[in-house]
Parts: sequence; C-alpha cells; structure tokens
Amino acid sequence: MAKNEKKEKKFEDYFKIVKHKLPYWDELPEIDLYMDQVVALMEKYLSFHKVDESTKIITNSMINNYVKLGIMPAPVKKRYSREHIAYLIIICTLKQSLPISDIKDLIELRVKRSSIEETLNFFSDLYDSVFNTVIAIGKKFSLKNATDDELFSDQALFMEIVSIGSKYIASQISNLNKKNKE
Repeated sequence: MAKNEKKEKKFEDYFKIVKHKLPYWDELPEIDLYMDQVVALMEKYLSFHKVDESTKIITNSMINNYVKLGIMPAPVKKRYSREHIAYLIIICTLKQSLPISDIKDLIELRVKRSSIEETLNFFSDLYDSVFNTVIAIGKKFSLKNATDDELFSDQALFMEIVSIGSKYIASQISNLNKKNKE
C-alpha cells in the first residue's frame, strides 16, 4: 500500500467512527412522548455532541427553560410531539456554539418563513452537507500536507480554524439580524 493510500485509509477509518447525522422530520416518532422519553431520544440522536460520557445533551430542566424562554412551544398535557423534538434537535445542536438568544432569533426567523417540519428538514440537510464538505476539505488539506503522525493534528488545526471563522461570521450575521429586527 502506497504511503498516501495508507494515510487515506487511516483518515477514512477514523471518520467512519464519527457519525454526524441529524434526523429528518419523517424519522421522528409519530406518537407523543413524555419528558423522560424525549430526553432519552435526544441523547440517542445527538450523542455525537458528547465530549465524554458524563456530558448531558439535555435535561428536564433545560427543556422546561426552553419553554419558559419561548424558544419552543409548551407540551400538551405533559406530552411532547414531533414539533417539540424538532425544536430540541435544532436548539441542542446550535447551543454548542451560539447563545440561547441568538438561537431563539434564528429559529423564529426560519419558522416564520416555513413550518417547523420544513425548518428541521432544511437544518438537517444543511448540517449534513456542511459536515461532509468540511470533512472533505480537511481530508484533502491534511492528506496533502501532513505525514502519518501529523495527520490528525493538522486535521484538528484545520477544524479549529473553521470553527473560529464560522463562529465569527455567525456572530456578525446574528448582529445584523438583530439590527434588522429593531
């Protein structure tokens, strides 16, 4: 096996392990769930956000706070529908890098233009496309410029730079959205 093929296999093997796919509307349960069931489902859907096993993706208190803050609708008779789960998928994913107030604004803007179903499908599709594109660019960069030992350190550096740039751009756009709201 050639050196570049070996690096590519190492890279491919690693990213087979990393599964980042958000569910689409049609993949959500059709029946309403109780709080504990929602928490368990969210842990399953978003487990890739965990830094370690002690990390909680969501808790009962978090869900109650999102309802109180008006980021998502209140449950009906203590039961949560697909709509609630869609909101939680978006909120829990975005809270990795955005303040809750910005998340609320982004969701409100998007849901005003379409339904929560369309918003979740758009969000999941966008997430999948961006994740795969960033991986492909990072792979190309790392395979070209790194030795076997440097492969993942260069990939980590690339991802940090993408993260910093993306966070900066997102904050600037959020500020523009706030100004346009006023």
